[in-house]
Amino acid sequence: MEEQLSLLIELQDIDGKIRTHQDEKKHLPDQLAALEQKIAANKTELDKANEALAAAQKAKRERDSDLEQGGQKVERMKARTSEIKNNKEYQAHLKEIDAAEQEAKAIEDDILKLMEKIDAASAEIKTTETRAAEDAASVEVEKKHLEENLARIEGELAAEVRSRGEVASRIDPVSLAQYEKRYKSLGGKVVVEARGESCSGCYMSIPPQIFVNVKKNTELISCPNCHRILYYKEALAPKIA
Repeated sequence: MEEQLSLLIELQDIDGKIRTHQDEKKHLPDQLAALEQKIAANKTELDKANEALAAAQKAKRERDSDLEQGGQKVERMKARTSEIKNNKEYQAHLKEIDAAEQEAKAIEDDILKLMEKIDAASAEIKTTETRAAEDAASVEVEKKHLEENLARIEGELAAEVRSRGEVASRIDPVSLAQYEKRYKSLGGKVVVEARGESCSGCYMSIPPQIFVNVKKNTELISCPNCHRILYYKEALAPKIA
């Protein structure tokens, strides 16, 4: 039975490694998705900056056209000044010219603001493009690292699965079934050391007579509290590191 206990401990160690590799593998898609999200976020930001630039350029073209038309209007109004015959009409005409000139000035102010927006959007595009290029290069390196890591994990996992099969084949079916039935519910900690008359799995005391039998390592004895399989390390010292 000592050999069976040693094999169960070895199997549990292998299962722990398999579980670790499976967890690592399970998280790799999330890490890859996070990298893709980074690229997508940069694209979204770049699209917004380009849209802002296009909108500002379109608005400026429209205001440039308004300014040109306003200027032509002022010139036509000034050209009519000599045609006015009385003072009242003349004063009213001057007010119309002044209003048109003020409107043109407001358009010029709008154009200046739009030019600032165009400059800001252009600068934002340049910054975002630089960052996106840097991030893309970084992401490629990280993706390559993750792919290499995945290949390593799959290789190690395959080796551990083979080792598990070899070890499991040497364990008697009843003991193996007992171990596998409890593995998941006990969080992968099925075979534990009895230490100082206590179970190292649940840390509860083991009745003295049960502890005496555990120390012999001649049968599979379960902890009366947590039902984990107990072993006495000192008796298995040559086999258990």
